[in-house]
Amino acid sequence: MNEQSTMKTSMEKKLTKHAVMKAYVEEKVMELAGSMLSFNFADDSPDGISFLTNYSGKIVKKYLRAADKEYGFSILINWHYSTETDDLNLQAMNFAQEFMDWIDLQNKNKNFPDFGDKCQVKKIENLQNMPNLASVDWESMRAQYLIQCRVLYFEKE
Repeated sequence: MNEQSTMKTSMEKKLTKHAVMKAYVEEKVMELAGSMLSFNFADDSPDGISFLTNYSGKIVKKYLRAADKEYGFSILINWHYSTETDDLNLQAMNFAQEFMDWIDLQNKNKNFPDFGDKCQVKKIENLQNMPNLASVDWESMRAQYLIQCRVLYFEKE
């Protein structure tokens, strides 16, 4: 077995927090949008949804051989934008809100991502009470809605 295939096999066995989080939200994205989730890439297609990492392993409180940490991420949703009196923009806001409601439900039900044996997830939460209208591309008439979230967890050394 060469070095490259050994490294690949080792990486496949140990999922990173990034891979765990992408898989965690991807099923809901498929249910809501019927499209794949891009990772750290702002997909500008009309129904593109992106998972963007903000920070990982940020220490909130340090203990002797452990720490409370945060994993921060954003969901960026691309949607058609309208300057008319139709309800297209309302549909986009409701779509984004549905994802936020799902995050709240996961926390309430303690259905957390699995960060491995050394971690105990305490909470997953939205960092805002509604999606932000992050940007509008007037040429293509597309809007981006941003949802910021975090996972709070305890990790042993």
